[in-house]
Amino acid sequence: MWLLTHLLVVSAVLVMVGLGVWQLRRLDDRQAENHLIEERMAQPVGPLLEVVDLADPEASVHMTVSASGTFDPGREVYVANRTRDGRPGVNVVTLLELDSGAVVVDRGFLPRRAYLGGEERYWAAPDTEVVVSGRVRTTRDSRGGIGDEVDVIDLAGLSERWGVPLLPVYMEATSGAVATDYPLGPRPPDLTDGPHLGYAVQWFVFALIALAGYPLVMVRIARDEPPGFEAS
Repeated sequence: MWLLTHLLVVSAVLVMVGLGVWQLRRLDDRQAENHLIEERMAQPVGPLLEVVDLADPEASVHMTVSASGTFDPGREVYVANRTRDGRPGVNVVTLLELDSGAVVVDRGFLPRRAYLGGEERYWAAPDTEVVVSGRVRTTRDSRGGIGDEVDVIDLAGLSERWGVPLLPVYMEATSGAVATDYPLGPRPPDLTDGPHLGYAVQWFVFALIALAGYPLVMVRIARDEPPGFEAS
């Protein structure tokens, strides 16, 4: 019985140490990713078609680009289940027609109350040629949507929906995409370390408590055992 208990405690300690190490590795990965994002965001703004490598779109993610074109309000969708400052809403996504090609632009956040009001003039895109600046983002695969509401920006799905070939990236607009107060522009990406260091410290503390506490428990049990008692 005691052998099994010892093995369980040792196993628990090893698991807790392993979880702590895993959190430290996740911290390293996050810091490396944050460093890469900071480097890319520090690059000067460049024309979209010159910055983006169409053969390797991932290489330009988070770089800031500009594009000149005209918005097509007839080709617009809304990314559902977005929040900002605790308010539910949607992100307004509109097609921007370029001189050569077309790019999808996430124009920003719209509170759901305004969206459900149906007054599209409150978030209408500029109706003249504009120069839009924003960060390069890559597509995700959609799991479905309802009507004009989608779950993510799926460029393949939008290309099929709108019948227009699209660039393999989209822009998260920071300027040039708003004609009125809405949509609200994006906030900078979260470049903090996250909770990983705190979680790692917690797991290591739990492991130390187990290592230090278990022998003390065993000593107390041994002292409380009556003479002649033999553990099974």
